[in-house]
Amino acid sequence: MFVHPNQLVEKCLIVSDVFGQTNYPIIEKDTVVTTTHIKVLNSFLIDRVEVSPKLANGEPYKPTKVLPIDQELIKRREVKKKVVPFDDHYLKVVKDYQKMFNHWQSGKALDINQVRQMIVPLIERVDENQAAIFLLGKQTTKEEYLYQHSVAVSLLAVILAKRLGFEKESTQIGLAALLADSGMAKVNQRILNHHGKLSPAEFAEIKKHPTFSYRMIEKNPALTQSAKLAVLQHHERVNGRGYPLGIDKTKINPYAKIISIADAYHAMTSYRSYQAKRPFYQVIAEMKKEADQQFDARYLKVFMTCLEDALLEEKVYLSNGQTGNVVALRFSSYPEVIIQIHGTHEILSMLEQENLKIESLIHS
Repeated sequence: MFVHPNQLVEKCLIVSDVFGQTNYPIIEKDTVVTTTHIKVLNSFLIDRVEVSPKLANGEPYKPTKVLPIDQELIKRREVKKKVVPFDDHYLKVVKDYQKMFNHWQSGKALDINQVRQMIVPLIERVDENQAAIFLLGKQTTKEEYLYQHSVAVSLLAVILAKRLGFEKESTQIGLAALLADSGMAKVNQRILNHHGKLSPAEFAEIKKHPTFSYRMIEKNPALTQSAKLAVLQHHERVNGRGYPLGIDKTKINPYAKIISIADAYHAMTSYRSYQAKRPFYQVIAEMKKEADQQFDARYLKVFMTCLEDALLEEKVYLSNGQTGNVVALRFSSYPEVIIQIHGTHEILSMLEQENLKIESLIHS
């Protein structure tokens, strides 16, 4: 029989898995209900569960009338219904970050509480939207690249941080990644708005931005010391040839190693004034050449695994108008990206298709 969670009593026996919005059950089949389970079901806004007509001790179970749902639960359900699509949420955060950046350019101080309120709700959606996040470079524009880049790098860094075991620190890492380029607000606007490759003098000015970013947050108690170091060190290279400090892998903070990979991946898959967008599989092939040079090799390998797991079996639009499924994706050895075309079931190797690219995901 099906009952509302408020009709449950201790010793009720759940006879089928209870799911929320993911493919993993909140409560598994054959669970004997406790008061904690009832609270969990209500917190996930579950409307009904299937239970046995007998309690776990063999006594018959007679459900009472459904208790009234409190007003707070109603409000939460309404909020849940109004959750915006991830892409729309991402673009809203980009716009909000742009406004903050403009304020920093005018000399206003960085408000870390405002930053947290903006980015943390988006960070909390990372686990369910990894495929879309790995393809955010497709959305970049010349005019908004700087703002899109900061937000996308934050999300990519969180994905990698969690996979590396930095679950508890992932929000701090996401904040550090978002603010890593905040110091660009202190760089001459003429250079920021420059189209084409920078001159040596202009690039020397750009290379000051990690230090500028660090100064904007160094006395902020809401960020850990590791997060602050990550902001300062995100352009260091493990071979010691990065900037601004020129330190090697033994001195680079782990958070900075994470952000470095996320930063390079999004930059290389994005449209920039001097660079066309490149497919993710071409970018990964180039990044692999920088293992133990620019990037920590172990961290990069984990990042590639995250990408494989996120995009495998996803439905995609191709640049020729066809659609298909990603049926094979591997970067650990010889790169392989295989698409099975819908309708014809034709198999295509994307690395053999010079003029064919994956444009976007097909949202279910």
